[in-house]
Amino acid sequence: MEQGAMQYRPTTEAGIPHRRRAGGLPDDDLIELVDDPVDERPGPQTQQPWRVLIADDDSSVHEATVAALAGQRIHDRPIDFVHAYSARETVALLAAGDPVHLVLLDVVMESPEAGLRAVDEIRETLGLRDLKIVIRTGQPGLKPEREIRRSYAIDGYANKAELTRSMLREVIASALAPSAATGRAH
Repeated sequence: MEQGAMQYRPTTEAGIPHRRRAGGLPDDDLIELVDDPVDERPGPQTQQPWRVLIADDDSSVHEATVAALAGQRIHDRPIDFVHAYSARETVALLAAGDPVHLVLLDVVMESPEAGLRAVDEIRETLGLRDLKIVIRTGQPGLKPEREIRRSYAIDGYANKAELTRSMLREVIASALAPSAATGRAH
């Protein structure tokens, strides 16, 4: 049977598999057969989606990101998007406790370093040290990548001007890669 195809398993109203009789045998030699139990572990199609927060003051960046990743799966999981249009809104959304796995965070929003200040607030004030944060900037000259990587607790960096669909997917996959030690996103 094709992987991911659903199997019909008839059951009674109580959820008990119907018993079938093997055909072709005399009535006194009938054998009862019971369907095998169904494996109910989540498969690739039932995995919980990654929740990715797009934090950028430019709505076209939100639209382009969603379009670039539409229908994509990262580590066998679909992607759901959450949107914030300022650093302040980003921090407020995360403070509310909604589960988010990754933040794609612009640097220049309300001010030239609003996104970088948001990183510190997310890590220190909110205590979200395990949340994955990828910096995306359209103005890399304001602060060099090396300095940002060294000075801020981030999980990736991308220059919007150079970012292709495949590069974006790779940055996200890398940030959400399962840790060999724990078996979950590190």
